[in-house]
Amino acid sequence: MTTSHAPTTQDLAHLAFCALVALRTAMQDGVVTSPLTEHLFLIRWLATAQKQKRFTRRLAVDIQLLLDKGRQQGEKARLKKDLIFLWSSFTGDKTTHSDLYRLAQAIRQLNTQGWENILLGPPNSEPEQQADSVVGPMFYVAKQALTNAFTELGVLIAPISFQIVGDAQAFVATLAEWHINTQVMTISPNKAQVTLVIRSDSIIP
Repeated sequence: MTTSHAPTTQDLAHLAFCALVALRTAMQDGVVTSPLTEHLFLIRWLATAQKQKRFTRRLAVDIQLLLDKGRQQGEKARLKKDLIFLWSSFTGDKTTHSDLYRLAQAIRQLNTQGWENILLGPPNSEPEQQADSVVGPMFYVAKQALTNAFTELGVLIAPISFQIVGDAQAFVATLAEWHINTQVMTISPNKAQVTLVIRSDSIIP
């Protein structure tokens, strides 16, 4: 479960950078020559990093999630793609992208941290009873509200609320890394409503 000690984007980028450099070196040395050997190399590298505690404790959950994904999905896990995403999340200029793009990338980053996301259908389909028994981390939002909140160019034109089950501070911190403004209403120790609010420079004249 994600905690308030969740890793920063810089932590994740450092992990990804080290893994990608090691992979590149292995490719140059002829150790990695195919998608299968690439996958096996990354699994071994992550397992060694975990065993030797090479990185901050804040990354322990993320390393385990990558290992679990790799072991369960095999080559289809595409671990290299995840690592490239984590690296680019830190090095790229996020403010040049649309609101919708940055939200999508923030959600992907949350997924790599163990968060589950659910898109709701009709208004009466909110999983309130399900949420009562879930400890998280998960978040859900109405699909229609999500569609209506953005223009075709991905500009946020209306506030939109996410229901959170889990550590709302960790959720908000990840959105903030992608320059997404939010307002938080705490419902209970493990539940909150996080609303995306419009930035002044996002409004279309």
